[in-house]
Amino acid sequence: MVVASPWRRLVASLLDSLILVPLSLLLMALAGVNPLGPTTLTQDLLFQWLPGWAYYVAFTALYGATPGKMLLGIKVVRLDGKPVDWLTAFMREVVGKTLSTLPLLLGYLWAFFHPKRQAWHDLIADTLVIRVEKRNPGP
Repeated sequence: MVVASPWRRLVASLLDSLILVPLSLLLMALAGVNPLGPTTLTQDLLFQWLPGWAYYVAFTALYGATPGKMLLGIKVVRLDGKPVDWLTAFMREVVGKTLSTLPLLLGYLWAFFHPKRQAWHDLIADTLVIRVEKRNPGP
């Protein structure tokens, strides 16, 4: 298994935001909330956090990768190389990423210095982000 670089992971996250930001804006508009105005904590939870968590947990549990990760040829696996289950995806994407974010994104920066390029959310969930091997087309 070849571990993905933190830079590739960052670009994948930016690509995912190209899906999530318009989705959040659409949900807010459909609910009659001004997406460009001030929002309450409850509105942030309903229109940004919950859809984002659902997106990351579902794609990680079902496919091992979000669309951004798929485009960049990386995926999340357990330390033994097996696919991630729903509980592991939840622990990584909700609990772990929340903890990685809170102290000034220190949990994400950790991946730049960790020997296996694991961020805090990977360490919490016992996961790795690896490069997907390209398959050779058959004859």
